[in-house]
Amino acid sequence: MREKNASRSEPHTVSIARQPIFDGNRRLWGYALACVGRQLSWTSTPEPPADLAVQLASSAYIGLQQILDRNQRVLIDFSEKNILDHLPYALPPQLSAVQITEAIFQRPDASETLQQLKKDGYLVALTGFTNQPDCTPLYRLADIISVDVRQKSRDRLAATLDDARSHGGTMLCMHVEDTARFAVCSDLGFDLFHGPFFKRPDAITVRTLSSNEVARFKLMKTIEKAEVDFEQLAETIQSDPALSFRLLAYLNSAAFGLRQKIQSIHQAISLLGWRKMKNWLRVVLLNDVNRGPDAPELMVLASQRGKFMEKIAEAYDYWGFDPESLHMLGIFSLLDVMLGAPMQEITGYLPLDQKLKSALCRESNNEYVPLLDLAQAIEEGDWVRARQMVDQLNMDEAVVREAFQKALDWAEEMVGLHNPAENRTES
Repeated sequence: MREKNASRSEPHTVSIARQPIFDGNRRLWGYALACVGRQLSWTSTPEPPADLAVQLASSAYIGLQQILDRNQRVLIDFSEKNILDHLPYALPPQLSAVQITEAIFQRPDASETLQQLKKDGYLVALTGFTNQPDCTPLYRLADIISVDVRQKSRDRLAATLDDARSHGGTMLCMHVEDTARFAVCSDLGFDLFHGPFFKRPDAITVRTLSSNEVARFKLMKTIEKAEVDFEQLAETIQSDPALSFRLLAYLNSAAFGLRQKIQSIHQAISLLGWRKMKNWLRVVLLNDVNRGPDAPELMVLASQRGKFMEKIAEAYDYWGFDPESLHMLGIFSLLDVMLGAPMQEITGYLPLDQKLKSALCRESNNEYVPLLDLAQAIEEGDWVRARQMVDQLNMDEAVVREAFQKALDWAEEMVGLHNPAENRTES
């Protein structure tokens, strides 16, 4: 493989990776946020969470307003210096959950600031609960106590939960790896759940796809043909009231700022252009077959993966990977979770060549699979794994970070336009 691209000269900046937090019904509560710096890790400055708070406060993070609009929270780690510098105040109280360790609270100045933050409407979250008697005031102050559930037995988790519950507060389990672990933690009585469990397939049982799902996959095949009959496509879309409404609402939204209202599907296809039209249709068709309360977040993640892989293919065009094919690979990569069916069965309905289908099934020695692994590592904040993948693929970390940020922005915009009212919680 060729040499890496020369590192780009650019100001120090961070991208923001968000990891969803769900309630016991798998409805979105908010996000744990992490910085993705040039080196695919917490940024190299002495106080990385400060960069995160400042980035958010300066509106560098495009998803901030959407999170506010949905009455959701962001969980952010703050260091002792961040607390003493009053950095949590850079963000509005209705948005922020300020997460600290026990050691920070034991500093008198920090303790006073945290108590004032709570009075001012901020949630206080504790990570690293040890049930030390001298930390009892902190446990009583904390609105949320988070517990890392990795490599802990059910009995140990139950004991930790009982100890923490005695102080009140909401219990958050961190790093829930799969649906089996989610079931254990839910049964024990945890309130909030963080980790990749929501994008892991359940122990899948064989089921038949519904007529609506099959119809959507047939339309996917139509739009992926090398030569598309636009007249027939317009008629197909027009015959589907829901699809027609979404397309016209999309084009007539403020995002386009068009002076003239678009009133027909033919006019919409002509205005949007075929490539953008395909990207939009892929998202909306997947949205139609997506199931379950955590479906909106799966849709964001699938859209994000698709755009990330497309941008990587564009940046490394000498690999010979088709950006549009990799966009499809990323956006279809969570279909087994969305549909509750085996990926091997689903691929039979997809308009993909065999190499892409084998990548979706994660077959070994497939040249696309490492890119899926890279996308997943960044999503989950597994920076060690991400750097290993970047080195393995001989990539420039700045290019990867830029592609990831563009993917985040695009996915938020696309899914927000399709589901403007989704993910809202009760006030």
